[in-house]
Amino acid sequence: MARRLRETTSATRLLAAWCAERGIGEGPIRAERHPALPTPPEAAAIAVLLEADRTTPLRHRRVTLWRGAAALSDCDIWWLPGRIAPSMRHALDTTDRPFGLVVEALHPTRRTLAEALLPGGGAHVLDHRALLLAGSPPRPCALVRERYRRRLVE
Repeated sequence: MARRLRETTSATRLLAAWCAERGIGEGPIRAERHPALPTPPEAAAIAVLLEADRTTPLRHRRVTLWRGAAALSDCDIWWLPGRIAPSMRHALDTTDRPFGLVVEALHPTRRTLAEALLPGGGAHVLDHRALLLAGSPPRPCALVRERYRRRLVE
């Protein structure tokens, strides 16, 4: 899973393929939205990674990705509303569509920043952090932290 994440442009598309290959859940990937966190202590570092100044608005989206009744991952996404279309911003605020599918028309690429295999016993097996880049020249539009559930590799 970790290798394929490093090679993909869309974690959501990868999850759909991974689950189909292994018979995990049914149907499309959907995002269950959770309340966003208050401004994290690392907000300044996130802004630097996103190449934004302190006055640039930074949004947060917290979701659990599901396929049918199977929970797949828990994600925090910090994104810059000014770097995506208004229709995309509206979809992120009002729908259960995963971030990657909402911004797919931007043809984003992913740059892995960090990944860690997590010790046994917990709900998650892999912690992955990446920048999503879009545009020409490519600029960061989002920072994602994805914690993949153990059921994906059992």
